[in-house]
Order: sequence, then structure tokens, then C-alpha cells
Amino acid sequence: MARKQQIKIIGIVIFVAFIFVKCANQMSPPGGDIDKVPPIILSTYPENGTTNFSENSIEFTFSEYVNKRNINDAFFISPLYDGYPEFSWTNKTVYISFPDSLNPNTTYSVIIGTEITDVNNNNNMKEPFILTFSTGSKIDSGKISGKVYTEKSEGTLIFAYKIDTGFVNIYKEKPSYLSQINNKGNYELNGLGNGSYLLFAVKDAFKDLIYNIGDDFIGIPNKIAEITHETNALSNFNFFIHKEDTLAPNVQSVTMTDKNHIIVEFNEPIDSSKISINNFSIFDSTMNASHPIKYWFNGNPNKHQYILCLTDSLNVKNEFYLYSKNFVDKKGNFTKLEITSFVASEKPDTNEIKIDKIETGFTKSEIDYLKPNFSVSFSDAFNSDLIDNAVKFYTRDSVSIPIKISPINYAKYEVFSESSIKPKENYFFQVDMKYLSDAAGNIVDTVLSKRIVTVNDLDFSGASGFVNKANYENIKVILQEDNKPSSRKQINLATNNTFNFERVIPGKYLIWAYVDADSNNSYSYGLIDTLKFAEVFKFYPDTLNLRARWPVGDIEIDFTK
Repeated sequence: MARKQQIKIIGIVIFVAFIFVKCANQMSPPGGDIDKVPPIILSTYPENGTTNFSENSIEFTFSEYVNKRNINDAFFISPLYDGYPEFSWTNKTVYISFPDSLNPNTTYSVIIGTEITDVNNNNNMKEPFILTFSTGSKIDSGKISGKVYTEKSEGTLIFAYKIDTGFVNIYKEKPSYLSQINNKGNYELNGLGNGSYLLFAVKDAFKDLIYNIGDDFIGIPNKIAEITHETNALSNFNFFIHKEDTLAPNVQSVTMTDKNHIIVEFNEPIDSSKISINNFSIFDSTMNASHPIKYWFNGNPNKHQYILCLTDSLNVKNEFYLYSKNFVDKKGNFTKLEITSFVASEKPDTNEIKIDKIETGFTKSEIDYLKPNFSVSFSDAFNSDLIDNAVKFYTRDSVSIPIKISPINYAKYEVFSESSIKPKENYFFQVDMKYLSDAAGNIVDTVLSKRIVTVNDLDFSGASGFVNKANYENIKVILQEDNKPSSRKQINLATNNTFNFERVIPGKYLIWAYVDADSNNSYSYGLIDTLKFAEVFKFYPDTLNLRARWPVGDIEIDFTK
């Protein structure tokens, strides 16, 4: 009997423990719709706008249970608190204590950022939450707002330095004030007193509130922000964000794949327009002899590769080095010389040259019928002396169309014609391969032909409008595909302050303008070291849905707002 009573008590204890564990772990209930509702903050202590706050702790209550571990990354306070806040939780409320007192007569802005996620489905907060209060009798009302233009907004902060006292070292000093952008790139800085502020948009990779060049993305302002009694709210303080690159490029690897080809891989993209065979040479240290490079062309762009071709045979028993000199990355950083060892190969190259791809700028290998042009890439480099004899562009009735061939490198050529051809017609690009000989002497006696179709005027759209340029001059207008910054088309603003993009492929586009202050015909992001401000820019607020035959007009870009 006693044993039965003992078993019964143990069973009750296990059952109670099971119920306690189930209650302690807030798990999403089985079945039902997936929780897609982000958490929000329902209440705060103190309330927003409180003055004469004298306590050493604040609190935030969420709409649902959230992951507690995220609060450290999501909590920001401006001006910065020198000590270490302490966090404690009761159900859905977080208590934030300040062991050291807050500064007297100071307006504070506390941000709970979008790093906060709910327990049910890891939904992030949609917007940063800002609580503003003062330890004095008034709240500073200065405010700066704007937008950061970036493909990925997560983790981007606004660093604001009050510069009334002079020089700021962004590499070592944490900002005086902070804000976080939302998922649309918008931000607000509140509770600012009168004074001069230097703002930066920083994607803080290490979460140390210090700008780390080469690791963090940064947006540089186009001016200093001035908060005064008369002007205490600044809007449209916008940023483009990019990664500064001050490091010279270097060679990652050199691999000889066969007796005629060497793959050179760089650590970053190289400016191909400044590459020639003179940038490379081979040195045989065993024989103290040099071997020239015959041809070069682009390899895998994702690996920043270049293919070098040579006609000399290398003795596999000797030691070889590739001399790479005077190459430049896309930011203009320069490397004078790099010497890299590699192993020679005696494997023969027996591959035939083929047409790798034809690029037209349109979909489905279409070309414009007005002064048509396209590029053709081959699988290997070759002697281009006879290229004019090898290629032909003709109609479906075999009528030849005059074309010109211009080399981009030894395996890629631009083809263009001054003659206009018919819309919506089939044309053919032909290459007689017997004229093309690669570095190994391979020749294939065949004729390759590719069909190309011309577009119709009805396939195009357009965008036109007006720029209110205020007092700015030398304005450029850019049309780019939405979420595809590399697709930019740029034109100069006309003398009557209008612009007109014609023959635009249908799609969704953004349109914006900038003041080309340095007249280099491209947008300048500014420089940190010399504090060169970024160029002023302005976006049209809406995404353009450009449809075929339906150009959009009356677009206004206003630099006065």
C-alpha cells in the first residue's frame, strides 16, 4: 500500500513538472496559420516626452514574447551612456537599469531596433522604436530625418557627431547620437540640441559603433547639419551607402591549366580597360629567361579571373614566376608589381574555339534596328588579324550589311553598324572559324551562325520630365532598373531643365539626379580622410512602371525640397 502511494506521488510530481516546462517555453501552437505579425512596443516607462526624469531605470512592454538575447544588439541610447546598462525581464517587459546616473539636464533618445524578434516565428520588429525623455525641464526639439539608399538595410545606423568642439575621428570615436534605419531605409534623429552635427550612415559589421574602413559600408553627407532655434527640423538628409576601398589589389593565385593557358585570379575586380599583355610576363628563374604573353581575355568574373595565353613551351622541370605589374582596381587603387610562382604544364590544348555568347543589351538576343550593335565573346583568344574576313552580318535573303569590329580583348569583340536595318526581322551573324587561330595553333574549318532578331518600336517605353534645380548646375539624370543599380542610363539635363529617356526597355525603374560638382561624369560618394562631402542627389519618390508603348511624362525631380 505504501509503495502504491509513493508511485502515485511520483506520478503527480512528474505531471506537475511537465506542465511547468510546457508553460515556461513559449512555443508556437501546433497547426493554424503561420505567425507573420511582427512584435511592437505597447508601452514604456517613462512615457514619451517625459521631463525631469530622475530615476535610473526605464522599461518597455512588448505585444508578445520576444527573444531576450536580442536586446543587447537592439538597444541604443543617445547621447551615448558611458557605463553598461543592465537588462532584466518579467514576461513581455524588459527593464533597463543604468548603474551610473544619467546626465542632468539632458534629452535622451532610446532606440529599440529591428533586431528584436518574436518567439513564435522569429518575426523582426518592422520599425525601430524611439523613446525620448529628458532629465531636465525641457526636451530638445531638434530633429534630422532622411533616407539611406542601400540594397540591404539591415544593421545600418546613423552616426551623428556634435562637432561644435572641433575635429572628429570617426575611426576611433563613437558617435554622440545614434539612430537606426527602417526596412525602407528611412531614419529619424530626435532630441537634438542646437549645434553643428556631422552625420554618417554606417553598416556597422562589428557592432562596435566605430567606423572600420574596408569592413563597414558608409554613407557620407553632402554637408554639415545645423540645428538652430529657427531651423530645428531638417528633412531629406539622405545618403548613398558604399564600401570604401583604399587597399591595392593583389594576385590570389596563378594556375597553368595547359601548355598555352594561365589563369590569374585577383582578390577583387580589376579595371579591364587598363589591362594589356604588357601587364604580364613570365620569368624562368632556372634559365634566367623571359617569355612574353601573346593574348589575354576575361575569365570567370565571379572569381576576378583573367586568362593569359602564350605560344612558348615551358620546361616543366624549371621554376617559373608570373610578373604582374601596373594593375588597377575599380576604385583606382594601384599595384606596381607582384611576383607569383606557378607550376608549368605540358598538357596540350586541343579545344576548338567556339562562340561563347552574344550580348545585345536586350532579352532573347534581340538588337536595336537603329545603328545596331552587340558584342560577341569566344571561348578562347586568337590572332585577330583576319577577323574582318571571318565575320559577316546579313539578312535572311543573304544580303550583307556593312559592320565594324572593335576588340574589347583578344576573345571579345564589339560589332556595330552605321546602317539602320528593319524592325522585327531576322538577321544572322556568321563567323568563318578557319580564319581564327588560337595560341596553340588550333583551327577548325567550320562556319558558325547565330540568328539575331531586331526589336520593334512598339517594344519600347520612355520617361521624361523636369528638374527644379534650385541654384545647382551641371546636373545629371539617371534612370536605373529597380534593385539593379548597375543598369544605369545617364543623360545631361537639357538647357531648359528637362530630360527625356527614349527607347527604354519596359520594366520597373527608379529615376534620380545628382549635381556633378567635380565634373567627372559619375556620382562621387565623398571621402572620409579629407572629409570631401558626397555630391548632392535627389530621387523621384515613386517607382516607375514603364510599359511598352506607354512612356511616362511630367516627372518632376525637385532639389528645393
